[in-house]
Amino acid sequence: MGVRARIPVMSFAGHVTDAELLAAVPDDVVAYEEFYRRYVRRVTAFAAKRCSCAEDVADVVAVTFVRLLGVARRYDPARGEPAAFMMGIAVNVIRDQVRRDARQQALVSKLAARDQLDDDDVDRIDAAIIATQLTADMRDALSAIPRGEQDMLRLVANGHTQEQAAAELGISHGAGRVRLTRARQRLRQHIDADAEETTR
Repeated sequence: MGVRARIPVMSFAGHVTDAELLAAVPDDVVAYEEFYRRYVRRVTAFAAKRCSCAEDVADVVAVTFVRLLGVARRYDPARGEPAAFMMGIAVNVIRDQVRRDARQQALVSKLAARDQLDDDDVDRIDAAIIATQLTADMRDALSAIPRGEQDMLRLVANGHTQEQAAAELGISHGAGRVRLTRARQRLRQHIDADAEETTR
């Protein structure tokens, strides 16, 4: 597989195609930011037609752009336009959301029968909540944490248990828990800082 050409970060303008921009997304935060700006309205409109409330729309948009970072390298221009690629991600996120809602309903029932959720249940819910908070400032929130911690957070947010996520990343369960904890702490610090700045 050849090395992807990197678009100079200062060159993102109208003449750069969406396909070229998408090809640069995995390696360039400026490309990611510009791609986000070009597509956030389309993804939001797409989600709004398929979700039952504003909170679900925000969730779908946030998770779609988080997931984009993990799958952007799979984009093949010969198989379709960037818009179709993005909507495909959004469709999968919506499907996951439906499954997640069903799981959360089951968790509510489970909570009624038990004093507390187990650690994996808490971690999955916590990671999903964090994902919805990334919408306002996606680039900064994601770039604030190291790649290994990002990967652990995404896997847990997508429904993996800590043990499954750690195994997929080829690390121990203990190391996975440490990565997840650090990722959540970094994101919360970033979100709290943004909230404090907004208040000022």
